[in-house]
Amino acid sequence: MSGKTIATIYFYIISAASLALIVIGIFNAVNFGINITQYEKYPLRYPQGSCEGYPYKFGAPTPASPSASELEKQKQDCLKQDMALSKQQKIDDLKNAITFTLVGSILFLIHFPLARKQSRG
Repeated sequence: MSGKTIATIYFYIISAASLALIVIGIFNAVNFGINITQYEKYPLRYPQGSCEGYPYKFGAPTPASPSASELEKQKQDCLKQDMALSKQQKIDDLKNAITFTLVGSILFLIHFPLARKQSRG
């Protein structure tokens, strides 16, 4: 194989991989859009359970039976942590959508014209 053929194959492979990144980015953006508009609270990728029935799901359970005020405090702490996880998941999903789409687009715009140029000349 000549160097020109190898270069052409390389540019087409990178172009195909960048198209895959663009598709993943678009899928992530659609998923983010659905999650932000259709759910009251942004859904977690890995659900943690309910704060209602098990209020100390994020911390160690107390050895003695907790009082009503302790249970309420644990429940509020659980809800706060749940909201923080939901907010972080929303930020991560948006970041992934933008990053995959942007990186894929830049790679494609650089490599595909070079692949076409290599295959023509």
